[in-house]
Amino acid sequence: MTTRWLRTLLALTVAAGLGQAGAKEKKDDAHTGTKQSSRLYTAPDASDPGGLRGHIGYPKLPLLGAFAIPNSETIRCFKATLSKDGHSFEFNNLPTAKYDLVLLFPQMFYEGMTLNRSASSLATNDWKSILEILSKSEPFYEIKRIHRMDGVSGGAGWAQAIFQQVRARPVTLQDASVHNDIQIRTIKLARFENVGPAWQLLVTREIVRQEVANNERKGLLPHFHVPDKLGNLRVVDTVKDLGTLELPEPK
Repeated sequence: MTTRWLRTLLALTVAAGLGQAGAKEKKDDAHTGTKQSSRLYTAPDASDPGGLRGHIGYPKLPLLGAFAIPNSETIRCFKATLSKDGHSFEFNNLPTAKYDLVLLFPQMFYEGMTLNRSASSLATNDWKSILEILSKSEPFYEIKRIHRMDGVSGGAGWAQAIFQQVRARPVTLQDASVHNDIQIRTIKLARFENVGPAWQLLVTREIVRQEVANNERKGLLPHFHVPDKLGNLRVVDTVKDLGTLELPEPK
């Protein structure tokens, strides 16, 4: 695999022109109040006694969100309760499973997602086909990046990826007002399958959706994969304390 392709595969960025809308533009630094669906996260069951908790030693930033996803059933996603200062998180009433965490900060995000339990066998042509499919999906977002992708090549191939998308073009709200001062950013999991002549995007699972105002970091967030601290966390019938987490420092 060439250096050129490695750069393309590991950091897919599809950028389109900045479209102009015909409605009146509104400029301010505040959020507009658009909300993520309340049905996005899995409701905990009080009969499940398990859980996870942890404290962030580094980075010295408040968490915006913490999410736990069973690595055998990625359709489910649990959202943590954060401490008032944003430096601790806790999941209660988690069913028995192994969990991977995603931790979102204002300037970056960390994850320990298990995308494939064995070595990935995806070839250059697999990556190329998948990148083309992703670039055409959800045209609302013009900037896209796959951070990691693992899977199996071949006729019955499959792949799972964690990726970001950003809407940097003006955003039109339901009241017809147009905002060029905000961006919409999402972090998602995706599953692709080889259905014969080509790959297809089978399903996506949104982990978080953010409305980003002028006074917040715009564009794609830096990403860190930390499987030793945030991946394969077994939960049974007690709340597991992860202690103080020292996460990698941005380079």
